[in-house]
Amino acid sequence: MNDVEDGPAPPSFEAEYALESPLKCPHCQETIKTLQALRLARTRVNFISLLPRRGYVVVCPACHSILSAELGGVLTRAV
Repeated sequence: MNDVEDGPAPPSFEAEYALESPLKCPHCQETIKTLQALRLARTRVNFISLLPRRGYVVVCPACHSILSAELGGVLTRAV
């Protein structure tokens, strides 16, 4: 039986996105082909906030560090 913990469990991600070209993670230097998106939910605020209640962060699938990225897309509306 191993009494030493291996650290926190990796976060469960909301979505996984494939990169068109592999990149190196600036934190762990691993070559990555996908990015993972984790959902944020605002849990408390001490003032009236105009910021969104939800959002996303993009993380490296190898080291789970937050990366600078933007999730964008085309919004469509049924007429």
